[in-house]
Amino acid sequence: MLVRSILRLTLLASALLLLSPALSLADPLADVATLLREIRQDQPVPARPYLHRTAPLNPDSESFKGRYGTIDISVETHPDSDRVAALLLEIPGPDRTRQLLPVVAETLGPPRSSDMAHGIYGWEWPGFRAASLHYAAGHGATPGLTVVSLFYR
Repeated sequence: MLVRSILRLTLLASALLLLSPALSLADPLADVATLLREIRQDQPVPARPYLHRTAPLNPDSESFKGRYGTIDISVETHPDSDRVAALLLEIPGPDRTRQLLPVVAETLGPPRSSDMAHGIYGWEWPGFRAASLHYAAGHGATPGLTVVSLFYR
């Protein structure tokens, strides 16, 4: 009886350990989808508790920074406007470009260019709008970042 209980607990613990990487990946995927729906390019910056005004990078623009789950967010507006010009999402950890591609493509459409071997995907639209999904490797103790960016060229 004791052996069966120990065996059951061991199997349960093993199953949880195998599932935990998949569960930890699920949150950033859902979070990126949420952020891409809420913070839209050429729309006013939404009033969200996770976005805080910071010193602007460019004259006559507004800048916001924040954190949503594990994702660092940077937003910049067009000059003299409250409309989003640039959005930067940085997800620390391993390369998640392949897992994030369907989530990003659901919002932006299929990428116009890609280098699947290196996990680099790009989008371009008329009016100088562009976007990218790529991985920036870390150095030493600094973790790498999977980056989603929407911007004007």
